[in-house]
Amino acid sequence: MLISKQIERKIKALQKGKILFVSDFTTEHNYETARKVLQRLCNKKELLRLSRGIYYLPKQDKMLGVIYPTAEQIAQAIAKRDKARIIPTGSYALYKLGLSTQIPMNVVYLTDGSARKIQVRNQKISFKKTSPKNLAVNNQLSNLIIQALKELGKSKINNNVKNNLKEIINKSGESKKIEKDIINAPVWIKKIMLQIIKEIQND
Repeated sequence: MLISKQIERKIKALQKGKILFVSDFTTEHNYETARKVLQRLCNKKELLRLSRGIYYLPKQDKMLGVIYPTAEQIAQAIAKRDKARIIPTGSYALYKLGLSTQIPMNVVYLTDGSARKIQVRNQKISFKKTSPKNLAVNNQLSNLIIQALKELGKSKINNNVKNNLKEIINKSGESKKIEKDIINAPVWIKKIMLQIIKEIQND
């Protein structure tokens, strides 16, 4: 069987909604051959090119048509490929926590992988290189809280924000993990979070 046909069969056997990279096929096959197969499938509308080097095996909905992957799914796929850690920051951290209802058009992650910017349809995904210290916290909720509060800034942390965080932490059941993780946060965030956790523990 031709190598190109082998790659094509592998792709068609994958679950719909899969994000693909040329590098997924280069351990067994030539890079240029794999790239041409992916490009040919794009021309046949069997694959979608999300951005340079990033492809998508489209998942269809009868009513909505193509269900495109989220920025989070794309970012996680890139992080997995690069064996890198990522943390959502800024307005996207606020959105993921539920402290904002607006989906940001510019999603920013801190990473220990390569810095890059990717445009996917009308959304931009940015990876900013950071120090290992900023990636020391493994718990996702702790990271989101720290980054969300950094985005808001000390002056905007009112009782409404604190009550929302208290509810989020209460529902998660991860107050002890967050209490441990928060030592890596700036002093003002640490102070606010320890106060919230103390209230949770006293309830």
